[in-house]
Amino acid sequence: MNFKYKLFAYMFNFFKFFSFSRKDVFFILDKKSSFNGNSKFIKDELCKRGNFRYHCLSKEEFSFRQVKSLSSIIKKIFTLLNFFFIKPYKLSKSKYVFLNDNFFPLAYMNFKKDVIIFQLWHAPGAFKKFGISVVQDKNLKDLIKLSNNNVYLSVSSKNVSEFYQEAFGVSKDKILNFGVPRIDYYFDKKYNNENNKKHIRGNLEKKYPEIKGKKIILYAPTFREHEKKNKDILNNFDFNRFNACLGDEFSLIFKSHPKIKTPSIEGGIDLTNYSDEKELLLISDILITDYSSLMIEFSILLKPIIFYPFDLYHYLKNERGFYFDYNKVPGPIAKNTNELVEIIKNNDFDFDLIKTFVKENYDFLDNNSSKRIVDFVLDSNKHSR
Repeated sequence: MNFKYKLFAYMFNFFKFFSFSRKDVFFILDKKSSFNGNSKFIKDELCKRGNFRYHCLSKEEFSFRQVKSLSSIIKKIFTLLNFFFIKPYKLSKSKYVFLNDNFFPLAYMNFKKDVIIFQLWHAPGAFKKFGISVVQDKNLKDLIKLSNNNVYLSVSSKNVSEFYQEAFGVSKDKILNFGVPRIDYYFDKKYNNENNKKHIRGNLEKKYPEIKGKKIILYAPTFREHEKKNKDILNNFDFNRFNACLGDEFSLIFKSHPKIKTPSIEGGIDLTNYSDEKELLLISDILITDYSSLMIEFSILLKPIIFYPFDLYHYLKNERGFYFDYNKVPGPIAKNTNELVEIIKNNDFDFDLIKTFVKENYDFLDNNSSKRIVDFVLDSNKHSR
Protein backbone atom coordinates (compact mmCIF):
# COMPACT_ATOMS: atom_id res chain seq x y z
CA MET A 1 0.00 0.00 0.00
CA ASN A 2 2.82 2.42 0.85
CA PHE A 3 4.14 2.00 -2.70
CA LYS A 4 1.07 3.75 -4.12
CA TYR A 5 1.40 6.60 -1.65
CA LYS A 6 5.10 7.02 -2.36
CA LEU A 7 4.63 6.88 -6.14
CA PHE A 8 2.08 9.68 -6.04
CA ALA A 9 4.33 11.71 -3.72
CA TYR A 10 7.45 11.17 -5.83
CA MET A 11 5.64 12.34 -8.97
CA PHE A 12 4.46 15.43 -7.10
CA ASN A 13 7.95 16.18 -5.78
CA PHE A 14 9.28 15.90 -9.33
CA PHE A 15 6.67 18.17 -10.94
CA LYS A 16 7.04 20.74 -8.16
CA PHE A 17 10.36 21.87 -9.63
CA PHE A 18 8.62 22.85 -12.89
CA SER A 19 5.66 24.67 -11.33
CA PHE A 20 6.38 28.37 -11.13
CA SER A 21 2.91 29.92 -11.16
CA ARG A 22 0.95 28.37 -8.34
CA LYS A 23 -2.47 29.95 -7.87
CA ASP A 24 -4.69 26.92 -8.28
CA VAL A 25 -7.02 25.31 -5.74
CA PHE A 26 -6.94 21.54 -5.28
CA PHE A 27 -9.59 19.42 -3.54
CA ILE A 28 -8.74 15.92 -2.30
CA LEU A 29 -11.92 13.96 -1.55
CA ASP A 30 -12.68 10.56 -0.07
CA LYS A 31 -15.22 10.06 -2.88
CA LYS A 32 -16.56 12.21 -5.73
CA SER A 33 -20.06 12.45 -4.28
CA SER A 34 -18.75 14.08 -1.10
CA PHE A 35 -18.02 17.34 -2.95
CA ASN A 36 -21.56 18.37 -1.98
CA GLY A 37 -20.34 18.71 1.59
CA ASN A 38 -17.74 21.11 2.96
CA SER A 39 -15.80 21.38 -0.30
CA LYS A 40 -18.73 22.88 -2.20
CA PHE A 41 -19.17 25.67 0.32
CA ILE A 42 -15.45 26.46 0.33
CA LYS A 43 -15.43 26.61 -3.47
CA ASP A 44 -18.52 28.85 -3.51
CA GLU A 45 -16.79 31.24 -1.11
CA LEU A 46 -13.55 31.19 -3.11
CA CYS A 47 -15.50 32.01 -6.29
CA LYS A 48 -16.52 35.28 -4.63
CA ARG A 49 -12.87 36.19 -4.02
CA GLY A 50 -11.16 35.74 -7.38
CA ASN A 51 -10.61 33.71 -10.52
CA PHE A 52 -9.04 30.51 -9.28
CA ARG A 53 -8.57 27.32 -11.26
CA TYR A 54 -9.98 24.28 -9.50
CA HIS A 55 -8.84 20.67 -9.57
CA CYS A 56 -10.21 17.64 -7.83
CA LEU A 57 -8.94 14.18 -6.90
CA SER A 58 -10.99 11.34 -5.46
CA LYS A 59 -9.43 8.58 -3.38
CA GLU A 60 -11.81 6.20 -5.18
CA GLU A 61 -9.39 6.40 -8.10
CA PHE A 62 -6.91 4.45 -5.94
CA SER A 63 -9.25 1.49 -5.74
CA PHE A 64 -9.51 -1.56 -7.98
CA ARG A 65 -12.96 -2.53 -6.73
CA GLN A 66 -15.56 -3.38 -9.38
CA VAL A 67 -12.82 -3.88 -11.97
CA LYS A 68 -14.00 -7.12 -13.55
CA SER A 69 -14.41 -6.82 -17.31
CA LEU A 70 -11.73 -6.08 -19.91
CA SER A 71 -13.28 -2.69 -20.69
CA SER A 72 -13.30 -1.74 -17.00
CA ILE A 73 -9.64 -2.80 -16.71
CA ILE A 74 -8.69 -0.59 -19.67
CA LYS A 75 -10.68 2.30 -18.23
CA LYS A 76 -8.99 1.80 -14.87
CA ILE A 77 -5.54 1.88 -16.45
CA PHE A 78 -6.27 5.32 -17.93
CA THR A 79 -7.71 6.45 -14.59
CA LEU A 80 -4.54 5.39 -12.80
CA LEU A 81 -2.32 7.11 -15.36
CA ASN A 82 -4.31 10.26 -14.77
CA PHE A 83 -4.11 9.74 -11.01
CA PHE A 84 -0.37 9.19 -10.81
CA PHE A 85 0.76 11.66 -13.47
CA ILE A 86 -1.78 14.39 -14.28
CA LYS A 87 -3.11 14.87 -10.75
CA PRO A 88 0.32 15.23 -9.08
CA TYR A 89 1.24 17.78 -11.75
CA LYS A 90 -1.90 19.84 -11.10
CA LEU A 91 -1.40 19.55 -7.36
CA SER A 92 2.15 20.87 -7.75
CA LYS A 93 0.66 24.03 -9.32
CA SER A 94 -1.78 24.58 -6.46
CA LYS A 95 -1.30 27.01 -3.62
CA TYR A 96 -4.43 26.06 -1.67
CA VAL A 97 -5.18 22.42 -0.89
CA PHE A 98 -8.36 21.21 0.82
CA LEU A 99 -9.08 17.66 2.05
CA ASN A 100 -12.09 15.98 3.62
CA ASP A 101 -10.25 12.84 4.77
CA ASN A 102 -6.74 11.58 5.50
CA PHE A 103 -4.54 11.38 2.40
CA PHE A 104 -1.44 9.33 3.15
CA PRO A 105 0.74 10.44 0.20
CA LEU A 106 1.06 13.77 2.04
CA ALA A 107 3.45 11.99 4.40
CA TYR A 108 6.03 11.85 1.60
CA MET A 109 5.29 15.14 -0.20
CA ASN A 110 7.46 18.24 0.13
CA PHE A 111 5.28 21.32 -0.30
CA LYS A 112 6.68 24.81 -0.65
CA LYS A 113 6.35 26.94 2.44
CA ASP A 114 3.58 29.21 1.16
CA VAL A 115 1.19 26.35 0.33
CA ILE A 116 -1.78 26.07 2.71
CA ILE A 117 -3.23 22.60 3.34
CA PHE A 118 -6.59 22.60 5.09
CA GLN A 119 -8.45 19.57 6.41
CA LEU A 120 -12.23 20.11 6.16
CA TRP A 121 -13.19 16.66 7.45
CA HIS A 122 -16.85 15.78 6.84
CA ALA A 123 -18.71 16.18 10.12
CA PRO A 124 -19.15 18.66 12.96
CA GLY A 125 -18.58 17.95 16.65
CA ALA A 126 -17.11 14.72 17.98
CA PHE A 127 -19.26 11.65 18.58
CA LYS A 128 -17.86 8.27 17.59
CA LYS A 129 -14.09 7.95 17.70
CA PHE A 130 -12.04 8.16 14.51
CA GLY A 131 -8.49 8.42 13.20
CA ILE A 132 -5.66 7.76 15.62
CA SER A 133 -8.22 7.45 18.42
CA VAL A 134 -9.19 4.01 17.07
CA VAL A 135 -6.02 2.88 15.27
CA GLN A 136 -4.02 0.18 17.03
CA ASP A 137 -1.18 -0.29 14.54
CA LYS A 138 1.81 1.94 15.43
CA ASN A 139 2.98 2.24 11.82
CA LEU A 140 -0.44 3.44 10.71
CA LYS A 141 -0.58 5.92 13.59
CA ASP A 142 2.81 7.30 12.54
CA LEU A 143 1.65 7.53 8.92
CA ILE A 144 -1.47 9.49 9.91
CA LYS A 145 0.60 11.89 12.01
CA LEU A 146 3.17 12.38 9.26
CA SER A 147 0.52 12.98 6.59
CA ASN A 148 -1.10 15.66 8.78
CA ASN A 149 2.16 17.31 9.76
CA ASN A 150 1.47 20.53 7.82
CA VAL A 151 -2.33 20.45 7.88
CA TYR A 152 -4.66 23.00 9.44
CA LEU A 153 -8.16 22.00 10.44
CA SER A 154 -11.28 23.70 11.74
CA VAL A 155 -13.66 22.48 14.45
CA SER A 156 -17.24 23.41 15.28
CA SER A 157 -16.45 24.11 18.93
CA LYS A 158 -13.44 24.57 21.19
CA ASN A 159 -14.98 21.80 23.32
CA VAL A 160 -13.99 19.18 20.72
CA SER A 161 -10.52 20.51 19.85
CA GLU A 162 -8.67 17.96 21.97
CA PHE A 163 -10.48 15.06 20.25
CA TYR A 164 -9.43 16.31 16.80
CA GLN A 165 -5.91 16.88 18.04
CA GLU A 166 -5.81 13.25 19.12
CA ALA A 167 -7.53 11.84 16.02
CA PHE A 168 -5.31 13.63 13.50
CA GLY A 169 -2.12 13.72 15.54
CA VAL A 170 -1.65 17.46 15.04
CA SER A 171 -0.39 20.17 17.37
CA LYS A 172 -2.86 22.43 19.14
CA ASP A 173 -1.90 25.50 17.09
CA LYS A 174 -3.07 23.74 13.89
CA ILE A 175 -6.65 23.46 15.17
CA LEU A 176 -8.80 26.49 14.42
CA ASN A 177 -12.22 27.29 15.77
CA PHE A 178 -13.88 28.56 12.59
CA GLY A 179 -16.83 26.19 12.31
CA VAL A 180 -17.78 23.61 9.67
CA PRO A 181 -18.59 24.89 6.13
CA ARG A 182 -21.54 22.58 5.41
CA ILE A 183 -23.34 23.96 8.47
CA ASP A 184 -23.63 27.28 6.58
CA TYR A 185 -26.40 25.59 4.59
CA TYR A 186 -28.82 25.56 7.52
CA PHE A 187 -28.33 29.27 8.29
CA ASP A 188 -28.45 30.48 4.70
CA LYS A 189 -31.93 31.71 3.75
CA LYS A 190 -31.20 30.72 0.16
CA TYR A 191 -31.54 27.09 1.29
CA ASN A 192 -33.36 27.09 4.61
CA ASN A 193 -36.66 28.68 3.61
CA GLU A 194 -40.20 27.39 3.19
CA ASN A 195 -40.18 27.57 -0.61
CA ASN A 196 -37.02 25.49 -0.88
CA LYS A 197 -38.36 22.92 1.59
CA LYS A 198 -41.57 22.67 -0.45
CA HIS A 199 -39.48 22.28 -3.60
CA ILE A 200 -37.42 19.44 -2.09
CA ARG A 201 -40.56 17.72 -0.79
CA GLY A 202 -42.34 18.26 -4.08
CA ASN A 203 -39.60 16.49 -6.02
CA LEU A 204 -39.75 13.55 -3.60
CA GLU A 205 -43.56 13.41 -3.73
CA LYS A 206 -43.47 13.10 -7.52
CA LYS A 207 -41.41 9.94 -7.18
CA TYR A 208 -42.93 8.72 -3.91
CA PRO A 209 -46.55 9.98 -3.79
CA GLU A 210 -47.16 7.97 -0.60
CA ILE A 211 -45.33 10.62 1.46
CA LYS A 212 -47.75 13.38 0.48
CA GLY A 213 -49.39 15.03 3.48
CA LYS A 214 -47.31 13.06 5.98
CA LYS A 215 -44.52 13.95 8.35
CA ILE A 216 -41.14 12.49 7.45
CA ILE A 217 -39.05 10.29 9.72
CA LEU A 218 -35.48 9.77 8.53
CA TYR A 219 -33.75 6.59 9.66
CA ALA A 220 -30.01 7.06 9.09
CA PRO A 221 -27.83 4.36 10.69
CA THR A 222 -24.07 4.35 10.30
CA PHE A 223 -21.85 1.50 9.14
CA ARG A 224 -20.15 -1.21 11.20
CA GLU A 225 -16.66 -2.49 10.51
CA HIS A 226 -18.01 -6.07 10.43
CA GLU A 227 -20.10 -6.90 7.35
CA LYS A 228 -22.45 -9.20 9.27
CA LYS A 229 -23.30 -6.36 11.66
CA ASN A 230 -24.20 -4.14 8.70
CA LYS A 231 -26.75 -6.74 7.62
CA ASP A 232 -28.18 -6.71 11.14
CA ILE A 233 -29.25 -3.09 10.69
CA LEU A 234 -32.23 -4.06 8.56
CA ASN A 235 -32.90 -7.26 10.47
CA ASN A 236 -33.31 -5.30 13.70
CA PHE A 237 -35.77 -2.74 12.38
CA ASP A 238 -39.37 -3.93 11.93
CA PHE A 239 -40.52 -1.75 9.04
CA ASN A 240 -43.92 -3.43 8.81
CA ARG A 241 -44.62 -2.96 12.52
CA PHE A 242 -43.45 0.64 12.32
CA ASN A 243 -45.78 1.43 9.41
CA ALA A 244 -48.72 -0.42 10.92
CA CYS A 245 -48.52 1.81 14.00
CA LEU A 246 -47.47 5.13 12.46
CA GLY A 247 -48.08 4.90 8.72
CA ASP A 248 -51.17 7.11 8.70
CA GLU A 249 -49.25 10.11 10.00
CA PHE A 250 -45.61 9.42 9.11
CA SER A 251 -43.57 8.26 6.12
CA LEU A 252 -40.30 6.48 6.83
CA ILE A 253 -37.24 7.31 4.75
CA PHE A 254 -34.19 5.08 5.03
CA LYS A 255 -30.72 6.42 4.26
CA SER A 256 -27.87 4.15 5.21
CA HIS A 257 -24.16 4.92 5.16
CA PRO A 258 -22.72 4.75 1.60
CA LYS A 259 -20.45 1.86 2.66
CA ILE A 260 -23.47 -0.33 3.43
CA LYS A 261 -25.03 -2.40 0.66
CA THR A 262 -28.77 -2.57 1.28
CA PRO A 263 -31.27 -4.90 -0.37
CA SER A 264 -34.73 -3.68 -1.36
CA ILE A 265 -36.76 -2.49 1.61
CA GLU A 266 -40.43 -3.20 2.20
CA GLY A 267 -42.20 -0.55 4.23
CA GLY A 268 -39.62 2.19 3.78
CA ILE A 269 -38.33 4.48 1.06
CA ASP A 270 -34.64 3.81 0.43
CA LEU A 271 -32.85 7.08 -0.32
CA THR A 272 -29.34 5.82 0.42
CA ASN A 273 -28.19 7.14 -2.97
CA TYR A 274 -29.85 10.53 -2.57
CA SER A 275 -27.22 13.04 -3.63
CA ASP A 276 -27.56 15.63 -0.86
CA GLU A 277 -28.28 14.41 2.67
CA LYS A 278 -28.54 18.02 3.90
CA GLU A 279 -31.79 18.34 1.98
CA LEU A 280 -33.20 15.26 3.70
CA LEU A 281 -32.24 16.61 7.12
CA LEU A 282 -33.87 19.93 6.28
CA ILE A 283 -37.28 18.42 5.44
CA SER A 284 -37.33 15.60 8.01
CA ASP A 285 -39.45 16.02 11.13
CA ILE A 286 -37.70 13.33 13.20
CA LEU A 287 -34.29 11.67 12.91
CA ILE A 288 -33.67 8.09 14.03
CA THR A 289 -30.02 7.08 14.17
CA ASP A 290 -27.57 4.96 16.10
CA TYR A 291 -23.99 6.27 16.04
CA SER A 292 -24.06 8.58 13.03
CA SER A 293 -22.55 12.06 13.34
CA LEU A 294 -25.54 13.28 11.32
CA MET A 295 -27.26 13.69 14.66
CA ILE A 296 -24.84 16.52 15.55
CA GLU A 297 -25.77 18.25 12.30
CA PHE A 298 -29.50 17.62 12.72
CA SER A 299 -29.46 18.97 16.28
CA ILE A 300 -29.04 22.58 15.11
CA LEU A 301 -32.50 22.36 13.53
CA LEU A 302 -33.89 21.73 17.04
CA LYS A 303 -36.01 18.83 15.86
CA PRO A 304 -36.50 15.47 17.64
CA ILE A 305 -33.77 12.82 17.54
CA ILE A 306 -34.29 9.21 18.61
CA PHE A 307 -31.34 6.90 19.19
CA TYR A 308 -31.64 3.24 18.28
CA PRO A 309 -28.35 1.49 19.25
CA PHE A 310 -29.60 -2.10 19.03
CA ASP A 311 -25.99 -3.39 19.15
CA LEU A 312 -24.51 -0.88 21.60
CA TYR A 313 -22.61 -3.50 23.63
CA HIS A 314 -20.95 -4.89 20.49
CA TYR A 315 -20.16 -1.40 19.19
CA LEU A 316 -18.50 -0.36 22.43
CA LYS A 317 -16.50 -3.58 22.68
CA ASN A 318 -15.57 -4.26 19.05
CA GLU A 319 -16.03 -1.09 17.03
CA ARG A 320 -15.01 2.53 17.54
CA GLY A 321 -16.46 3.67 20.83
CA PHE A 322 -17.28 7.30 21.62
CA TYR A 323 -15.72 10.50 22.86
CA PHE A 324 -18.44 10.88 25.50
CA ASP A 325 -20.90 8.72 27.42
CA TYR A 326 -23.50 7.42 24.97
CA ASN A 327 -26.22 7.77 27.60
CA LYS A 328 -25.78 11.55 27.33
CA VAL A 329 -27.04 11.75 23.73
CA PRO A 330 -29.61 14.52 23.10
CA GLY A 331 -32.66 12.32 22.79
CA PRO A 332 -34.45 9.19 24.00
CA ILE A 333 -32.81 5.79 23.48
CA ALA A 334 -34.92 2.92 22.12
CA LYS A 335 -34.02 -0.77 22.38
CA ASN A 336 -36.48 -2.11 19.80
CA THR A 337 -39.09 -1.05 17.26
CA ASN A 338 -41.90 -1.09 19.83
CA GLU A 339 -40.04 1.44 21.97
CA LEU A 340 -39.41 3.61 18.90
CA VAL A 341 -43.13 3.63 18.16
CA GLU A 342 -44.06 4.54 21.74
CA ILE A 343 -41.56 7.41 21.88
CA ILE A 344 -43.01 8.88 18.68
CA LYS A 345 -46.63 8.35 19.74
CA ASN A 346 -46.00 10.00 23.11
CA ASN A 347 -44.02 12.84 21.54
CA ASP A 348 -41.47 12.19 24.27
CA PHE A 349 -38.70 14.70 23.48
CA ASP A 350 -36.66 17.08 25.64
CA PHE A 351 -35.83 20.11 23.50
CA ASP A 352 -33.86 21.77 26.30
CA LEU A 353 -31.52 18.78 26.12
CA ILE A 354 -31.04 19.37 22.39
CA LYS A 355 -30.37 23.09 22.94
CA THR A 356 -27.73 22.29 25.56
CA PHE A 357 -26.13 19.78 23.19
CA VAL A 358 -26.00 22.40 20.43
CA LYS A 359 -24.28 24.90 22.75
CA GLU A 360 -21.65 22.29 23.62
CA ASN A 361 -20.92 21.39 19.99
CA TYR A 362 -21.18 24.73 18.18
CA ASP A 363 -19.48 28.02 18.94
CA PHE A 364 -20.93 29.62 15.81
CA LEU A 365 -24.56 29.36 14.70
CA ASP A 366 -24.32 31.32 11.47
CA ASN A 367 -23.54 30.89 7.77
CA ASN A 368 -20.01 32.30 7.94
CA SER A 369 -17.87 29.21 8.62
CA SER A 370 -16.73 29.06 4.98
CA LYS A 371 -15.92 32.76 5.05
CA ARG A 372 -13.80 32.43 8.20
CA ILE A 373 -11.82 29.54 6.72
CA VAL A 374 -11.28 31.23 3.35
CA ASP A 375 -10.24 34.47 5.07
CA PHE A 376 -7.60 32.50 6.95
CA VAL A 377 -6.40 30.55 3.91
CA LEU A 378 -6.11 33.55 1.58
CA ASP A 379 -4.17 35.47 4.19
CA SER A 380 -1.53 32.78 3.73
CA ASN A 381 1.50 35.04 4.14
CA LYS A 382 0.80 34.98 7.87
CA HIS A 383 0.54 31.21 8.01
CA SER A 384 3.31 29.97 5.73
CA ARG A 385 5.35 27.19 7.25
